[in-house]
Amino acid sequence: MKRNKVAYIIVALVIIGGATIMYSINQHYKSSKIAIEKTNSVQANKVKLVIDTDNKDVLPKNFRTTKDKINDEKSKDINLTGLSDLNISGSGALSEKSLAMVKEKIGDKSIIDIDLRQEDHGFINGMGISWFGKNNQANKGIGREQIILDEKSNLDKISKDKHVKFDELQKGKSVNTVKSIDNPESVETEEELAKGLGMSYLRITVTDHEKPLDDQVDLFIESIKNLPKDTWIHFHCRGGAGRTTTFMSMYDMMHNAKNVSFEDIMNRQKLIGGSDLLKETNKDEDKSRVEFLNMFYKYCKDDQDGYETSWSQWIKNNGKQ
Repeated sequence: MKRNKVAYIIVALVIIGGATIMYSINQHYKSSKIAIEKTNSVQANKVKLVIDTDNKDVLPKNFRTTKDKINDEKSKDINLTGLSDLNISGSGALSEKSLAMVKEKIGDKSIIDIDLRQEDHGFINGMGISWFGKNNQANKGIGREQIILDEKSNLDKISKDKHVKFDELQKGKSVNTVKSIDNPESVETEEELAKGLGMSYLRITVTDHEKPLDDQVDLFIESIKNLPKDTWIHFHCRGGAGRTTTFMSMYDMMHNAKNVSFEDIMNRQKLIGGSDLLKETNKDEDKSRVEFLNMFYKYCKDDQDGYETSWSQWIKNNGKQ
């Protein structure tokens, strides 16, 4: 009888151990598969190293702030309550000099650079560069921490290269005046650049053209909910349109949802230079983003504890988007 018990225990341990090993192998396989697919994509020329911005003393593309003057005629039917009290701005991709211009424009404030780009990017000799995949979604499906590691690795490789060649996208999608650089003088991550200019930095990885994932929404809320009142936040993505407008709207909602309608918040972000995210579209990802923003507005309107209840907790209790 005792022998049978021992035998059963041994068999059970073997089964559990085998299951654990198989789970670990499966997880490793999934991670490896993503990495291999990404590598194959680069090798097949699906991902291109491109220049996003020249390093010039100009504000970045689509720069705007919530303190900008708004046309009275256009805003006469829109509730602007609380908008000018928000210390936020937005733009497209940065360069070393354009980020310095943003700092100069904002003035003597504590500034956080919130980088919304999921795609690998950085700076070579002050120029903004990135690895551009189909629909600018080369890192879709890859977690934030892995993206940051991969990006740093890619930039480290460039810093050791004697000759860096750039690809070109269709007109307007990349800067095509420089085809290559010999012996790059400086190669930086955006975090290194921002901190070098005396700014704080936060990376929120959001797939271009799509709504943010719940874990990134949680990270955003947790990072900004208790900021000192005079802190300034600069949001940016690649073009300064979809992702930047989404997060500027979210920040607006966190401060003003109890007093301003969803439509007015979205429309006033459009008035200062953001995208019209409410326009009719047949794209599923656009509809999904608007549905997300509707739910996020309700989350902000429901808030009773200073956003101690996370977005993930709230959405779990209030139904999926």
